[in-house]
Amino acid sequence: MPRKQQGWITFQSSPEEMQLLEQYCKQSQRTKTDVLRSLLRSLQPKLLKQQGKQLDSSDAELDLF
Repeated sequence: MPRKQQGWITFQSSPEEMQLLEQYCKQSQRTKTDVLRSLLRSLQPKLLKQQGKQLDSSDAELDLF
């Protein structure tokens, strides 16, 4: 099956962050890619909500969590 256009995201993390991700993946039986992709997708509603607030106030900051 052909894949849609895709890109790579590479970043550094602390050993503690990596351990947290690995523990979560093991507990949830999901891959790191799946967990991180879900996290990114969860940002969209928050971004849209924040953009709506910015229409009312131009100095609002994006609150991701």
